[in-house]
Amino acid sequence: MIDITDIPALLKRNIFWLLLFPVLFAGIAFVFVALKTPVYETRAELLVQPEGAQIISNNPVGTASNQSLQSMDLDSQTHIILSAAVLNQVANSLGLDDSPQFQQPGLRQKILGGFSSNRSSAESREATLEALREALNVYRIERSLVFVIVVKHTDAQLAAAIANETANAYIEQSRTNRTQSLARASESLSEQAEQLRGRVETAEAAVEAYKARQGLISTAGGSVVDQQLDALNNQITEARVAMERAKVINDQMASLTLADVEAGVVPQDAISSVLNSLRVQYSRIAQQEAEAATTLGANHPTLRELRSQMNNTGRQIQSELQRIKQTVKGQFEQARLTLSGLEQQSKNLQSQNTLQGKALIELRQLQSEADASRSIYEAFLKRSRELEELPELDANSSRILSEAPVPSSPTGPNKIVALGAGSLFGFVFAAAGVIGLALLRGNLTSERAVVTGTGAPILANISAPANDRGSGSALTGWLGKPASSIQKQNGIARTRVAYALRQAFADEKPANVLVLSIGNTGNTSRFIRNVAVELHDMGEEVLFAHTVGKRRADQSSDSTEASANPRVNTLNKLAMNLSDQGLAIAANDSDLGSVSQRKGLSSYLRVEQIDTRRKYAANADLASSYDDFLLIDAGNIDASPLLPVLLRHCDGIILITALGETRSSDFERTTAYLEPWQDRIIGNVVLSAV
Repeated sequence: MIDITDIPALLKRNIFWLLLFPVLFAGIAFVFVALKTPVYETRAELLVQPEGAQIISNNPVGTASNQSLQSMDLDSQTHIILSAAVLNQVANSLGLDDSPQFQQPGLRQKILGGFSSNRSSAESREATLEALREALNVYRIERSLVFVIVVKHTDAQLAAAIANETANAYIEQSRTNRTQSLARASESLSEQAEQLRGRVETAEAAVEAYKARQGLISTAGGSVVDQQLDALNNQITEARVAMERAKVINDQMASLTLADVEAGVVPQDAISSVLNSLRVQYSRIAQQEAEAATTLGANHPTLRELRSQMNNTGRQIQSELQRIKQTVKGQFEQARLTLSGLEQQSKNLQSQNTLQGKALIELRQLQSEADASRSIYEAFLKRSRELEELPELDANSSRILSEAPVPSSPTGPNKIVALGAGSLFGFVFAAAGVIGLALLRGNLTSERAVVTGTGAPILANISAPANDRGSGSALTGWLGKPASSIQKQNGIARTRVAYALRQAFADEKPANVLVLSIGNTGNTSRFIRNVAVELHDMGEEVLFAHTVGKRRADQSSDSTEASANPRVNTLNKLAMNLSDQGLAIAANDSDLGSVSQRKGLSSYLRVEQIDTRRKYAANADLASSYDDFLLIDAGNIDASPLLPVLLRHCDGIILITALGETRSSDFERTTAYLEPWQDRIIGNVVLSAV
């Protein structure tokens, strides 16, 4: 697994590929843009208001359904614009079947031979329609009635012409379809109106025939019997009112006396001018009689005259009152008789109306059918007349909002944008490849994994030698830190390692320190020798040794009986040498043993006495026992034949690992192999990219 924090370092170590692939993809993008045929894009805006010829004015469908249908109608206009009828009109108007600018064979057709100039007219038209559909793109602006017609073509003039002609063809096609629909609807309505007129005439004739058979006489106001009943009911009501009034007056007049007349309580309807005159005269005589009675005696002639006049006037009032009572009573009897006669007449008409009830019910059914047929006939006739006039009216409000201009520049990505996109894609591709390859190869990518696997700290970080890490690392070094900075960093690293060794063996000198490389770390002998020099500069006596594959005595010529594997020969020689000299070493020995033993080992180690005062290195041998440190460069752990012996007699181990180069499997195998000597591991030196 790769930790996300290790990705920047991983990419930095492979910066060669991160620079190569962006340049490569940028070149491909440049070639593509340079060779790509320019495509011009233009667009026309079209306002579409589909009305739809409404044949039946009283549409029973609700408003919500109308809105849903209108939305579906709008959505279908995109397919109508791209329909064969519209595109055929565009092809005919612009002559696209024979246009060399439009009928351009593609690269696939040129290679595979799919394009032929000897095609039939039907095949040419089919190819033209297919090319138009590929060049056209129609969409509706959201929440509006505006449609945008987009055309892409290699010819700018032709692209604008196709967009504008498509808009015009759609509008013309809509008008033609509307006119044809209205004509068909008008013709259909006219035929149905003729059929309905025959049904109306038949129904009305049946109504009149039924009336004649049943003797049903009617006027504009309805049946005559019904009219008579209505009038008679009104008369009966009035007669009842008149009788009640006469009855009330009669009852009031029956109990009237002279005193009531003298008091003026006569009903208003019974008052007459004669009775009023007599009442006034009676009142005047009574007043005179009362005045005379106060001044004259009871037998005075004047008083007797006045009393005689008053009695005579009273008799006249009684006579007039009796006459009025007789008149009122006669009026009451007349009203009662009139009401009785009217009621009898009403009963006779009701009997007659009952007899005609069944006939009237059937007549109403016939009349209803006739009225319904006439209503439908009149509606169809009116709508048919309207539709006959509609084709002459241009009611289509669809129009072109903006015509497509001739584009001045081709569409597509800008060259700079294309180069940038290619570079970015190349960088992403290279980065993904580096990360993926690291995951597949399973290389070490983080110092955390080194510390966890060995259980020892990181002593120093050094820069990998460019000449040992390939062209990618060389480019990394060229683009990375300057040489002075690298030298300074490596100097600090070897000083830190030297201090770590002095601190680790401050009280355990002399000490044998074994330096092992894991994986592809390159040649690290120079760095290890510089560590030995640092130790010497710190006042330590240091021997520096590095392993060789053969004994010095055998380096000039090989035995003819040697094995084909140098490592096996070396191990065999070492085993024979140790066996001949009897150099059996106890497991608890902490140094290299006796002088003869050191001489035997020196046959396989190249030893150098570190002395900075000398211009050239001085040879030494392992027999010296006055050195504080013996620093042994054992090389790669998989290629060191003396490793078992060196591990047995070493006091400390330093491991060198290259991040990004050392495989995780090699590292895990090494840590497993060194597990018996894990307590002797002092620390790790990590090689990283510059």
